[in-house]
Amino acid sequence: MAKWFIRAREEDLVRNDLGIPPAIAFILKSRGISEDKMEDFLSPRPKTTYDPFLLPDFSPAVDLILEAAEKDERVCVYGDYDADGVTATSVLVQVFSRIFKSFEYYIPCRFTDGYGLNKDAIRSIREHGTDLLITVDCGSTSRDEVAYAKELGMKVIVTDHHTPSPENAPECLFINAKREGSEYPFPELCGCGIAFKLAQGIERRLSAKGDSRFTKKDLFPLLDLVAIATVADVVPLVDENRSLLKYGLEYINRRTNAGLKTLLDCLDSSDTVIDSDKIAYLLAPNINALGRMGTARISAELFSGYKSDGSPAGDLTLLASKMVESNRQRREEQEKAFEVCQRVLKSEDCGELFPVIYAEGAHEGVTGIVAGNLKESLYRPVCIVTPCEDGNLKGTGRSIPSVNLYEALSSCSELFLRFGGHAGACGFSISPEKVGELRSRLQSYVSGLLAENSELLCEKLCIEKELCASEKNLEFARQLAQLEPYGEANVRPVFCIMDAEVGCVRYMGCDNQHLKFTARTHDGIWIDCVLFRRAAKYGPLLEKGCRVNIAGELNINHFNGCDKLQLIIRDIKGAD
Repeated sequence: MAKWFIRAREEDLVRNDLGIPPAIAFILKSRGISEDKMEDFLSPRPKTTYDPFLLPDFSPAVDLILEAAEKDERVCVYGDYDADGVTATSVLVQVFSRIFKSFEYYIPCRFTDGYGLNKDAIRSIREHGTDLLITVDCGSTSRDEVAYAKELGMKVIVTDHHTPSPENAPECLFINAKREGSEYPFPELCGCGIAFKLAQGIERRLSAKGDSRFTKKDLFPLLDLVAIATVADVVPLVDENRSLLKYGLEYINRRTNAGLKTLLDCLDSSDTVIDSDKIAYLLAPNINALGRMGTARISAELFSGYKSDGSPAGDLTLLASKMVESNRQRREEQEKAFEVCQRVLKSEDCGELFPVIYAEGAHEGVTGIVAGNLKESLYRPVCIVTPCEDGNLKGTGRSIPSVNLYEALSSCSELFLRFGGHAGACGFSISPEKVGELRSRLQSYVSGLLAENSELLCEKLCIEKELCASEKNLEFARQLAQLEPYGEANVRPVFCIMDAEVGCVRYMGCDNQHLKFTARTHDGIWIDCVLFRRAAKYGPLLEKGCRVNIAGELNINHFNGCDKLQLIIRDIKGAD
């Protein structure tokens, strides 16, 4: 059970003149939304967006692209194999198909190319006749690769959103809102967001010349792909990202992109209203599966309408079916890898505080997901290593909020052949004989952190406030829904009800893994509660007449044309 932290008491709520319920205004304020920006945040038509020409190197990059198009030069978009990379590639391909006579794109393979630019691919791209190379969602640390492309005679523009490394920054036109000295007000766009801003800049320049090859009518439908990437790449859903996502969801639900419409048809979701949750749990896994299991070029072909050589896309239904089949294979391999890791954890000493699991036979493309699942279930940082063809091991890790994974690995950086990442996720390569020392050093590292903070490995549940009587109704739940779309930096609010009396309890699911129960609050209000997947854990607390403290997300259940308030349970504790 998690340790609860209740953020607000009634006296902490934010009274305002905007007509926003004080509890919701408090939630907004706690998420960094100042009072003057609250109305725009809640608006269905937000206005928060910024001039793309504030991005570093932006104006000369637009000029270079249009100049290359006028000279009939060949352009290549170099992307990445995840949802952000393939959507960013698809955005620029759709733009360039209107202004270039000759274009192509390159999506690297996770298994043969690795992440980002590589020299073999660059040489091949040049041999195809490319004059201008433009990266999306990669390149911020590719100084050597960019230099090599320039040596071969190509002009290069890097567009990316990852944190640049000053010593490895590329020496070319470099569009990245996180660059030192950037005047762009919001540094948290995803790679596809940056690609869209480049498309926006191209449209503005063409419009100023009276050139109608690419107009606003062509620009705005690209927001559907930006919305997918913004959720899939887990960037903060605040500020400009929130605006891009809200408008992007509109275009997704209009089904303007033929490839995306075909994918939704193949997923039996032709009429499904897509929101941020549907992107996260339906669209993103299917898009990412291709990069995990094989080649992500199919995704770019489906969404852009063009093959990698610039010719028209093949049968969209066939492409979408391949994507869905890859995701089925991904789930299968993920289950196998999870079982392998569970067996290893039971049979070997992988490290109690920071498990480092040698998972021979686990598919490399799914180990990151499995590490994330184990991190959640164990509430520990976790690394999984698998053998490579060169005799070394490839590792991936995921971590809990209280342990910075990049700092942990940096403490023993001399053990790695290569490593990189950030606070929550990492990747590395290491020789087999050093795994034991890595495991030992990471245990010591977390042990040292525990000595300073005994609650380091204690899961924490942040609760906005205890629900009062005026908030246990559909009206408040509907007002709360204005905070959607939810995601990174704008998570679903959690509320609690203290000392509630358990009423009727009903188990659900083929294995009784879910349950529903009613709870009578101390002010006499009954509320329906739903608990998913954890009935075995919490069932003993839920006998009729027992008193419990419950925490969960306030939700509206739409059923048979009726709306009913319910609480989706996150945690339960005995009232004592």
